[in-house]
Amino acid sequence: MRDQGKVQMVMQKLNLNSVVQRDPSVVGAAAGEDVVMVNIDKGEYYGISDVARGIWQVIEVPNKVSDIIDVLVTDYDVERSLCEKETLSFLEELLAEHLLQVTSESSS
Repeated sequence: MRDQGKVQMVMQKLNLNSVVQRDPSVVGAAAGEDVVMVNIDKGEYYGISDVARGIWQVIEVPNKVSDIIDVLVTDYDVERSLCEKETLSFLEELLAEHLLQVTSESSS
């Protein structure tokens, strides 16, 4: 049953080895400088901009969280420790809202 899998995903804590991608039930489109996303299953919409928009673009395909952070540290003037904290927090918010899937996780 699909909803049971989603509940289990929300309970999962993300880490730097988590591999994440957009939930396929979410449709997103550029709206000026922002991205507007609609969760078809829930009938809810969301808007993001700036760095969050960049993360959204990167997670179109499965990516390891540490690789996402590597991209952000390279593209923005940000300390790695702060980037890790903020990126994990944002990704966990996406996961809680069923906008993100954890596709796999390394054991390290």
